[in-house]
Amino acid sequence: MSKILITGFRPFLGEKVNPSEILLEWLKKDFAHLTETLLLPVSFSEAPQQLQSHLQKNSYAAILMLGQAGGRSKVSLERVALNWTETEHPDEDGFKPSRGVIQQGSESALFTALPVSEWKEDLLQKNLPVEISLSAGGYVCNYTYYHTLNWLKMHDKALSACFIHVPYLKQQLADKAQTTPSMELETMKTVLAEILFKLA
Repeated sequence: MSKILITGFRPFLGEKVNPSEILLEWLKKDFAHLTETLLLPVSFSEAPQQLQSHLQKNSYAAILMLGQAGGRSKVSLERVALNWTETEHPDEDGFKPSRGVIQQGSESALFTALPVSEWKEDLLQKNLPVEISLSAGGYVCNYTYYHTLNWLKMHDKALSACFIHVPYLKQQLADKAQTTPSMELETMKTVLAEILFKLA
């Protein structure tokens, strides 16, 4: 049986941890039979390149891409990747792209083929904090998501991918406003485990 590839990112923009990286460490211990993990750099050039190189060498049942979305209070199932980058923050290489399209001549938006609406409804019935998001942002997360969906389409891969954003962990709030939302790691694990069981 093909495994599910789960990607995450290293800490960025001054953070000491990234919940997506912590989730990968948990998956390697508790879901090694079902998943394979890949930790990506927060780099516009390297993240999509490393992921595509990995996909060329391996076969999977699906791809779930995890990332941190500070300021959100729920786990966000990203329905769409936009062909657009817009950020004031450089990546870990010190590179900040100009505002504009990611790939000239490509579609303005690409949608996940995974059943995120069904996932959301089922997870809400279990009182889990999830939402459908129509924006994966303008930073490396959306950039990698768009490149990945476009690469899968161009290479006729019968493989679906979805990006999932998780909030800050409480331990990340020490230097932030008291109203900044966060989520317990165990809640993130529960949501992700439920999604993995649906894909298995």
